[in-house]
Amino acid sequence: MGIEVYTARYEREHGHKPQGRRFWRFVLVSSSITTKDHFLELGEPMTYPNALAKAQEVARLRRSERIIVEP
Repeated sequence: MGIEVYTARYEREHGHKPQGRRFWRFVLVSSSITTKDHFLELGEPMTYPNALAKAQEVARLRRSERIIVEP
């Protein structure tokens, strides 16, 4: 099963789904009480699909259950 991607906050602030090229920020959320949420800021501008792929890779390594796209 895939990792849930939550974009509602981004959509509320920007008025559209994530798109384009920019510096992307994500929060990787885990249900484990021993693991805190991790902020992931990508240090270079990239398209949303590429940024999301990198976030999903890190989320799999950290066993995260949800990725929140930050506005």
